[in-house]
Amino acid sequence: MMKPQLTTSVEIKDTLREAPIPSLVRIPIEPLHKPVVKKKQLVSCGQVIAENPAKGPHGTGYVHATIDGMVEDILPQAIVIGPAPAPKEGEAPPVFERPEPVADLDTIKGEELCRLLLELGIDTGKFRPSRTLVINGLNPEPGVIVSELLLKDAKPTLERGLELLERAIRPATVYLVMAESKKTSLYSCTVVPSTDRYPHTIDPLVVRKATGSERPDDVDVISISDLYRVGRVGKTGLPLVEAIVTVGDGVYRVPTGMPVRDLLDATDTPHGKGWQVALDGPMRGDPLCDLSVGVPENCTAITVVQEGQFPPVGPNPCINCGECVLACPAGIQPGMLSRFVEFDLVEETRSRHIAACLDCGMCAFVCPANRPMLQYLRLAKQLLAAKDAQLAECRLSD
Repeated sequence: MMKPQLTTSVEIKDTLREAPIPSLVRIPIEPLHKPVVKKKQLVSCGQVIAENPAKGPHGTGYVHATIDGMVEDILPQAIVIGPAPAPKEGEAPPVFERPEPVADLDTIKGEELCRLLLELGIDTGKFRPSRTLVINGLNPEPGVIVSELLLKDAKPTLERGLELLERAIRPATVYLVMAESKKTSLYSCTVVPSTDRYPHTIDPLVVRKATGSERPDDVDVISISDLYRVGRVGKTGLPLVEAIVTVGDGVYRVPTGMPVRDLLDATDTPHGKGWQVALDGPMRGDPLCDLSVGVPENCTAITVVQEGQFPPVGPNPCINCGECVLACPAGIQPGMLSRFVEFDLVEETRSRHIAACLDCGMCAFVCPANRPMLQYLRLAKQLLAAKDAQLAECRLSD
């Protein structure tokens, strides 16, 4: 059995590819989104289909249609858009009017600019006024080559995004953390060379590399994909309707909500019986049982592996070897924490610093007992967050 290499930097020879436009999309929405369309309504690509009702400049972006078509269903997690019905005999085909490019992006700044970006589909929760902006230019996981390909192929778009962010949040310093072997730079950025070994490519460790502090105040950190999305909106003046996704050895511009199965078919990637599929990379990705789900806009990869390539995980007993403790970049004890969760003692994980977990998956990677370590730790954080939210609601109602 082979496990993936932990080096994330590769030699990029390919260019950004275009995925075909699907006939149906399932566009993911968040619980806070308010749909503004109805079933059987015709919509145009770029039209707002769900809003964030909050009025502030920082938060989750609006959701837009990514194809021309008709709303087939509105679900709690997605809005489904399919092809428009064929016109009846003697009727003219439907006319889809695309939105006009926004002209205000170059004339506004600060919170007003953040609000406009939010309405164009950008999640602006990361973009708060700060002294320092750290751009994570490292590939996020082994096999996920989005960052380095965009730095090679989309530099003007990235610099357009940087120009908009500098006007939106006015950072005093901008750091670009890059693999030591790469020579790329961006306008106005201070380049910080870094190792490309995972997990040193994840945001908290990248911030420490750039600033020298583990938890600095007044620092924003964004990925190259985040920067590209801002730049793409800035260059076109149009809403965000796409994701940049690694599939196999290629990187594709994909309409948001394209069913995963359609994307795998379009890229000739094997799937089905004998194959396992996950959203995002091999270390932190979420396994998929239903390939009809739509690709989210912040997805960086679709990972496909053949069954048997990795040892299966299961509720195997911990053998107290300590490998997970040695591998943990946060310096916590994943084995102990996983056993608290396993035996329904989730509250005990608070005092053992579960909040410091970086969600990197290294504990599962090195575990010789093949325990589902990352899943246990994620479950603990979800249960604690739900409990805290319930307590906060009770206090408000008193």
